[in-house]
Amino acid sequence: MLNKNLKKILKITAESSLIYLALVLLLSFLSGSVVYLKTERLLGTAFIVVLISYLYKNRKEYFISWGILYCLLCSVVFPYFIVDEHQTLQPIIKYMNVVGCISCFVILTTSFISNKILKKSLFILYMIPLLLLVMIFWGYYFSMNATFAADTLLAVMQTNFREAKEYLTDYFSLQGSIAVLTVLLVGVGMWLNIKCLELCKGNKYSLHFVFVLSLASLLICYSGRQNIVFKIFLDAEKNLQKYADFQKKQSERKNHIKTDLQIQKNTKGVYILVIGESQNKDNMSAYGYARKTTPWLEEAVQQNNFINFTKAYSCHTHTVPVLTYALTAKNQYNNLPLASSISIIEAAEAAGYETVWLSNQVKYSAWDTPITVIASEANQQSWLNRNIGETTGTSVYDLNLVNEIDLLKNSEKMLIVIHLMGNHSSYEERYPQNFAVFGSKGIDKYDNSILYNDYVVSKIYERVQKISGFKCMIYFADHADAAKDGLGHDSGRFIWPMTHIPLYMVFSKDFMREEQNLIANLRNSSDKIFTNDLVFNLLLGIMRIKIPSLYEPENDITNTTYNFDVQRFKTLYGKKMIKDDLK
Repeated sequence: MLNKNLKKILKITAESSLIYLALVLLLSFLSGSVVYLKTERLLGTAFIVVLISYLYKNRKEYFISWGILYCLLCSVVFPYFIVDEHQTLQPIIKYMNVVGCISCFVILTTSFISNKILKKSLFILYMIPLLLLVMIFWGYYFSMNATFAADTLLAVMQTNFREAKEYLTDYFSLQGSIAVLTVLLVGVGMWLNIKCLELCKGNKYSLHFVFVLSLASLLICYSGRQNIVFKIFLDAEKNLQKYADFQKKQSERKNHIKTDLQIQKNTKGVYILVIGESQNKDNMSAYGYARKTTPWLEEAVQQNNFINFTKAYSCHTHTVPVLTYALTAKNQYNNLPLASSISIIEAAEAAGYETVWLSNQVKYSAWDTPITVIASEANQQSWLNRNIGETTGTSVYDLNLVNEIDLLKNSEKMLIVIHLMGNHSSYEERYPQNFAVFGSKGIDKYDNSILYNDYVVSKIYERVQKISGFKCMIYFADHADAAKDGLGHDSGRFIWPMTHIPLYMVFSKDFMREEQNLIANLRNSSDKIFTNDLVFNLLLGIMRIKIPSLYEPENDITNTTYNFDVQRFKTLYGKKMIKDDLK
């Protein structure tokens, strides 16, 4: 009897070793080299896979079911090797190990249930998230030629149904559709195969084995959660928690400002901050583009009271991460926790300003963000796009925001923030037909939207300069679109044009006379690098509001202390160095 059991153990160990070897060879094939994997977890997973097989009458069917699911889930790592030839193996190995155990758990717990309705329900419950994972990764790769990342996931979570629909319409490909359909067919095949699995009868220990092996599988999954795929979801959740903390600590930030605020001069006046959307300066004639897409700005920057910055960059390629930094004291160059980062609205209100937020963007998306929190603090608010959640369609053009300016209750001290829909895709929905002057093809639509945006900003300026006490208007875009390359602004397929944003300012004659040194500093820095996460510092410098505990002289472009060392500037939250774009 002992001899028989020993043979069985040796057989299981041998089979486990073969599976382990097969996993090693698969990884070697993926990476294009023979690798030595210093990990015991893969061997442990292989041992569990084989051990579970002895619970079934038809072991062959079990291995087929496990193999199909395992290969399907493992397939999502292929794009990493295609896109990034320098991809390290360790996080991929962790993922492959985890999905090996997930496959065991799914098959074992599903086939153990004898009730057909419960079995089918449990299988569907398991397969929806698993198949969705594979469909997202392959659909995204075939449509975008890039790997799915945490930034992309966050952008999806912070958008709405209408915007997501527009994005899919613009970028989803036939290959992506085929990939999604293939995954669904594999799921159907999996179900047909699992239905054929039968557990061995008469084994009084089978329930205990199922429990122990299921638990072992889950423990291995948990220990390997920091892998290349699951880390995407964990990082996204971490960032959402930071956003939630930002909202919770509003009162703390306000109390901090009260004890640490300096108003350096008599700051009476009206200051305007206009935020563009997805605008690339490479497509603006004011920055040298061949098509005359910005006729107003071209002429305006020739005037003495305009300052145009030629080397402005966005700090990220998605709206929420950009404005989270641009509108708060948090930036890429400090270690300040986001939750403690005072916002522009909070600082202005503490300094006695009437604050206004006018927007053609959606106030609420699927998830609240710091932008929503910041905007909701404004004394006066107007949201032209009044829909929320998943019904965010709007036919309102940005020009309507000019009418909202006329409805404001004016004050001698005001900060007005105007958030445009700008040049967000789908581009043809951003302008009326009489601005479709360049044509109706890809780049033509984008250029049409740039032309309309130029007209809108000209009308905003025309209106705000008539407000009593007008001092300054600052315009910047949150990020750019790589429209020429058909890539949008997805950080997962990053190229430098996604960060090439416009930044310009216009001042009243009174302000120029009162702040000659400040104007001189800005002019001298107009050809220096600036990233828009420093807009907070810029605006407070212009408004002469100072918070000593947060003041960063090296990041204040209104001051001679501004550090314009090319080596220090970065984007994508520090993942890319801007000096690489200047080579």
